[in-house]
Amino acid sequence: MTEVELSNIVKESNLFPGFTLHEEVGMDINGNSCDMVYENGDQVFCIEAKLHFNFEVLAQACRWRELATASFIAVPSTTINDIFHSPKKTVLNELDLGLIVVYDDKANFPLREFDPFDTEKKWFCSNLLMRPADWEFWKPLFERIGKNETPAGSKLGKRSTPFTRTVDALKRCAKDHPDYNLKQLLTLVDTHYSNKSSAESCIRRYAKVGIIEKFWRE
Repeated sequence: MTEVELSNIVKESNLFPGFTLHEEVGMDINGNSCDMVYENGDQVFCIEAKLHFNFEVLAQACRWRELATASFIAVPSTTINDIFHSPKKTVLNELDLGLIVVYDDKANFPLREFDPFDTEKKWFCSNLLMRPADWEFWKPLFERIGKNETPAGSKLGKRSTPFTRTVDALKRCAKDHPDYNLKQLLTLVDTHYSNKSSAESCIRRYAKVGIIEKFWRE
């Protein structure tokens, strides 16, 4: 099974009914993308689909958990043994990540606590924490979907988005003004944000969660 095949099984299982799927959404300044992003204008669910349950897929999924309603990993069933009693379940709960298990012909949420649509979770389940999606981050990305969309699981080069153009411009200014803080740099650049205050808070948050590297001086 390839990552593309694994992703196709997730898509065909219709785990997020009524949601729009965006595949390989290129979003950070380094060209990193999320395999699958489901949204309905209110909620955003990110999925990293990988063939192995390892640190790489956990790190990739953690990248989106501060920006989306919830972030999931999707892995083959062969990588999960008795998930209810497995230490892997504890790791996922500690990292606040959801889990989708992929079989040869279907994919599902293996436990009720990982199902974002289950409203009757049992008392012994620690619920997956839902957050408000960061729409200032996602909206410009979704608007350009359809122009250069790539199937989930495919390798993707860096693409230009309003976010990457904003950060690229700020980085160029930072090289010319190494003594400037972020607020000062933002006075020199026209951004895709509605105002400078929003731009500063969002960019600081993206640096904090590892979406971009910090390039300004405090």
